[in-house]
This record gives sequence, structure tokens and C-alpha cells, in this order.
Amino acid sequence: MIDKYASEMQFSTEREFARFLHSIEPDRTVGGWRNAILRWKKKGGVMNYSKYSAYNGDKAKEPSRVGTHYDKTTDVYLSYLPSQESLVNVSGETHRAMRHSYSFDGDNLSIDEMARKYSKSSTFIREYISAFSWTHTMDAFTDEEILDKSVDELVETSLASRRRQVREKANKKMWNDLEKDANRMRLLDDTLLNEFREALSKQNLAPKKVSKRKMKDAEPYAVVISPTDLHFGAGSWIDETGSHYDTVEAKSRLIDRTNNLITRLPSRPEKIILATGSDWFHIDNEEGSTTKGTMQDLSTSPAQIFIDGCELAREHIDMLRAVCPVEVVFMRGNHDRQMALALMMYLRATYENVNDVDVIVDPKLRQYITWGNNLIGFTHGDGVRGNDLPLLMASEQRKGWGDCEHHTWFHGHLHHQRLLEKGGTTVIQLPSLAGADRWHYRKGHVLARAGISAHLLDKELGLIGNLFAPVLSE
Repeated sequence: MIDKYASEMQFSTEREFARFLHSIEPDRTVGGWRNAILRWKKKGGVMNYSKYSAYNGDKAKEPSRVGTHYDKTTDVYLSYLPSQESLVNVSGETHRAMRHSYSFDGDNLSIDEMARKYSKSSTFIREYISAFSWTHTMDAFTDEEILDKSVDELVETSLASRRRQVREKANKKMWNDLEKDANRMRLLDDTLLNEFREALSKQNLAPKKVSKRKMKDAEPYAVVISPTDLHFGAGSWIDETGSHYDTVEAKSRLIDRTNNLITRLPSRPEKIILATGSDWFHIDNEEGSTTKGTMQDLSTSPAQIFIDGCELAREHIDMLRAVCPVEVVFMRGNHDRQMALALMMYLRATYENVNDVDVIVDPKLRQYITWGNNLIGFTHGDGVRGNDLPLLMASEQRKGWGDCEHHTWFHGHLHHQRLLEKGGTTVIQLPSLAGADRWHYRKGHVLARAGISAHLLDKELGLIGNLFAPVLSE
């Protein structure tokens, strides 16, 4: 670099030369470059000195040499701008974009528009345009682009720019038309509507007072909330999968979206049925794999996943206890079949002497409870298809099936919502709060909207309402 620029340019001192080299390659300090220049001179290097300095800010002493230079090796454009009092380096990509923006064949922007677009002062843009002798009538391409690109590439770029100009002009016309319509509406308001107002006031046609309707308090109802397929411990990188997910994000989604559901309940329910487990954990062992041994992408260690996941389950239940009593039912998932059992025992021990929390300890993969006129089933959903669940409920719960008029199944596993009525049963497939990991992304399973739902069950009428709290866009 020293050989190259010593032969191409002139500097008043070694320090000025060093500052110039530092502006191109800032990894080495000015002092480091100066020492390198001195070593180069000792080995026979010769500088072409100039009595002018590009750094002294004295316009009267500006050098007559060319004030711009293109370094093809680093793809950097160098120029001396008086307001900067030093050499300015601009990447080739930005330089070409600025030329394209200023040219009539490109975006035909003004200096102020250029300043806003490239976050520079108007003075900087004006001096930069002057240094390179740009005009609006110039073509949109630098000499380097014309030499490097094919004719077809240049034509395609020009066509794209013209299309953009057409769109911008069309948008401008659309906004002008909207403004005209708005003016017409204001004129209508000032004339015809004012006449209506005057007539109403003269005829004393005031709005009638309407008595508030008396409404009874809500009938007894329960809420089923199930954070199925939380996959606590899963890890995904947004640049690779389109979404970020780790234990911190999982906790944030669960607490925030559950709070959203609570605030939208019509009144205080008689109880909340919390169906948990169901791939609450992303893994099932110390090796970081599922129950069947499939290795998973993790955001932290298996031990921390288990400990933090248990604490999060407790925090979630305490959040719901503030609303009404909670009944906890377990659905063991295909990712965490054994860790779900451990979570069940942990919660049972935690709430053993707590009156408003009832943890049902049962290792079966299909769970049933009755409430009022409702028979309710819970399962993860990986073993039996949703279409087959009504017949299973009728067979496994014959007494409850006959005693209760309303039969409802809840399951997860497939990470998206669905409601099916079959065989006298409502089968509700629950959504997932989890983000997409690499496997889901590769398979294209990214279309479902992440979130958590709450289902309202009337004690006598069965399912009467559904609420959904979607995960906010990233």
C-alpha cells in the first residue's frame, strides 16, 4: 500500500501520508503507519513531497492536484472535502448508490433528499457532488460499473430504476387525489351537514336517553388454559429460522400472553383447568434428546432447562391462582415423557398444602375430568388421531359419557389451532407458543400463528367461548 500510494499521490509529510493510509486501513494506527513509512524509506522508498497539506483546512493553500481517487483493491473512493478538513473515504457500494440516486436516469434526488437518504449534511453532499463533478444529466453508472458489468445487467438496473420512478409518481398522484377528496368532504361538512345540524337544533330533535339494560351476573363457568408445546429449552437463531427462541423468550411469551387472556375474561370464573406438560420441556434426558432419542437444538444445558422449567411452571400457576382456584391436569408429551412426570411430582409437592391448587397425579397418557355437565379429555396428541378421540372417550369413560351432555377433547402436538365436531364430541387442537427450530423451518412448518388460547365452558351449556392471545410479531 505504501509503494502504491507513494507513487500515485503527493503528501507534505510522512504523518500526512500515515493519516491517509489510516483512513483506508484503520486497523493500524496513524503512528503505526508512520513507523511503517519510515522503515520503508530506510529500505530505499522515495516519497514525492508536496508543499500543500490536505489536512490544514486552509482553502487558500488547497493543492491543485486531483482531489479524488478510486482504490480498486479495497473498492474505496477517496476525496478531499473542505468542510471535513481531511480525506473522506466512501465505500464503492455507497458511492455508486449515491451517483445513481443523483442521476436523472436513477432516482433524480435533490441535495436535501440525498442528505436525508444517506444521513449526511447538505454541505457534505454538495461538496461530494462537486468533487466528483456530478450532474443530474450524467448517466447513473460509474466508469468502474460500466467496465465490470455486462450490458444486460446495466439495462436491467436502469429498467428497475424507471419502474421505481413510475411507482413513486403514481403514489404521489394517489395522495393528491386523496387530498382532493378530503377537501370535498370538508366542503360537504361546512355546507350540507351544517344545515342538518341547524335544522336539528331548531326542531329540538335531541337524541333519546336509553336506559341501561339490567344484566345478571355471569353464570358459573370454567376456563381451560393449556400452554401445550412450549418446548422450554429449545433454541433457534432468527437469521437461520426466521424467529428467535430460547428459555428467556419462552418465559416471556407464556407470562405475557397468559396475562393477556386473563384481562379479557368476562368475569371471574369458578375455576381454571390448567392442562400442562405436553412437551413443556424440549428434551427428556441429560443427553439433550427426546424420549425416543432424537437430538434437539438447545438454548442452554439440560439441567438448567429442567430447573428453570419447573420454576416457570410454578410461577405460571401462581399467576392463575390470583384469578381463581386452579386444577392442574397433565398431558405427557412425546418430547418429555419422563420429565413431565418429574414436573408433575414437583408441582404436587409444591402445592400439597395449598387449598386453591389441586394437582392431579396420574401417569396415564389420556386424562379425564368432569365438571358440571361436561366430560373433558386431555392428551398430547401424538399417539391417537383427533378423529379417533371421541370413540375412545365413549369407551374409556362410559359412565361419564352417559352422565354428561357435553363432551370435549383438548390436545396439542401439531402446533396449530383446529376445532372439529365428531361423534357428539368437540375436539379442540391447541396452538403452540414456541418458535420454529431448524427442523420445523426445513419442513416448512412455519405458517401457524404462535400463541395460547383459553376456552370457556359453561357448567350446564358446555363450550361457550374461545379466546386467543397470539405472540406479537418480532
